[in-house]
Amino acid sequence: MKFIYSIFLFLIANSLYAQPGTDSLCTKILQPADMQADFRYFRRLLEETHPGLYRYTPKVVMQAKLDSIDRTFTQPAPFYNFFRTIEALVADIHCAHTHALPEKNWRAQFNKVQKTIPFFILSAQKRFFVLLNGTTDQTVKPGFDLLSINGQSMDDVQQQLYRHHWADGYIQSSKSQIRGEFFALFYYWFVGQPDTYSLRFRSLTGDTLQITAPGKPFNESLRQMIKNPVNKQMVDWYVNKKHKHPWRLHFSDTLANTAILRLDGFGGEGARNSTEAVTVFQVFMDKTMAKLEKQGTRHLIIDVRGNTGGWDSQGIELFTYLMKTDSAVPYYTRQHSITNGDGSSSEFLQFSDLSEADRKNAKNELTPEADGTFTLKQDSGIDSTGRTPKRYAPKPNRFKGSVYILMNGESASTASEFLAVAHANKVGVFIGAESGGAYEGGNGGSFITLELPKSGIQVTTPLVYYNDAVPEPKQKGRGTLPDYDIPITRTDILNHTDSQLNFVVTLIRKQP
Repeated sequence: MKFIYSIFLFLIANSLYAQPGTDSLCTKILQPADMQADFRYFRRLLEETHPGLYRYTPKVVMQAKLDSIDRTFTQPAPFYNFFRTIEALVADIHCAHTHALPEKNWRAQFNKVQKTIPFFILSAQKRFFVLLNGTTDQTVKPGFDLLSINGQSMDDVQQQLYRHHWADGYIQSSKSQIRGEFFALFYYWFVGQPDTYSLRFRSLTGDTLQITAPGKPFNESLRQMIKNPVNKQMVDWYVNKKHKHPWRLHFSDTLANTAILRLDGFGGEGARNSTEAVTVFQVFMDKTMAKLEKQGTRHLIIDVRGNTGGWDSQGIELFTYLMKTDSAVPYYTRQHSITNGDGSSSEFLQFSDLSEADRKNAKNELTPEADGTFTLKQDSGIDSTGRTPKRYAPKPNRFKGSVYILMNGESASTASEFLAVAHANKVGVFIGAESGGAYEGGNGGSFITLELPKSGIQVTTPLVYYNDAVPEPKQKGRGTLPDYDIPITRTDILNHTDSQLNFVVTLIRKQP
């Protein structure tokens, strides 16, 4: 039963052999007037449309912070300095669905142009180690600890990465998922853009060694990772291993009456709207329930590690197939926006993913409140305002055996909402690490994406504030906490084992 959480390498076949160019952003200097204009434009976007701007920071404190930042743009500054200022503000909002990117085509720049660290770095148990070596050097092998970069300790590097990385509330588990290609990318964005990297490592036997490696575009590093013989086993296990379907059920070979349901995401399988997303997921789940009943399954392991979300409706559907109560229960207590949706309250809605038809229908979907917010109607069938939370009944064919749910810091957005509501309703036993979304709910739904006019920085912000139907948490801004906190270790990754799944196996074997 060897299974490791997903480690994705995004391969772009047509660009693997592209010639590297030059990152023009490294030499771009922004003038004070341009930075002020972009910052004030972004600030207005946040204040007019972001429903969670003051969710974790009181308005008076956030306004003081914004005023303070506005006064700093007095001298010309390198582009990446300004970008880090914007990104640090984004991080201070504590919203996993709010982020900034240096430019619209950042992915192509990373793949072909930017000179990043030529190693695939993972983090586990507060340490950073090599999974893949993207140089021709064969002395640095998978499993080696990375101790410093250009003389800076990894503790200091981590602090800089965390300072600029967006996440819900005060959750650290999602930030610890900065790994692989994203470690190289975020170092480049948030720490520095050197041409050469001086890297100090500790080997598996405890020896230290230092190498100097030129920075390379990711596609060059990836090509060398695949060629370097020290990576052979890791490449065989982890590189480009993709499944045809994001939802998969299989039955255990070693445990009787046990099945594992893996959900990579709630992407809808081609669904164009929430209704279609529900339909396609119901078809899959009904087939799954029939298979479980036919096999006499008593233990079901649900694996949503690395599931970064998708359609809310599919998370709700999954919950209704696992409910332990016979009564209908709410999933959200409220969802609201601070804009009316039709565009008259903010010009920024023209940059949203709402269609023209959605905006025209906004008056029918939103209930104005006395505090100036707009409640999204839940269609509970109880009152005409839609303020009463909609309740969801358990499926007649729901699974009634024991449920074990595997989770981690990449279980986010829709997956984190499912985990919170399932946890509040005692659906099963939760194993792994704190989820990547706040227990009480996050911000999402629909989104605005635009480019700041002077710098070209691309920002994305949500339009809907979510309240999950869960008890008031002891500590606001934390994710769903597992019943058993079981870390994935470096040994797991290097040996292709899974401590979290193995722990579930032990739990099941202890059952009468």
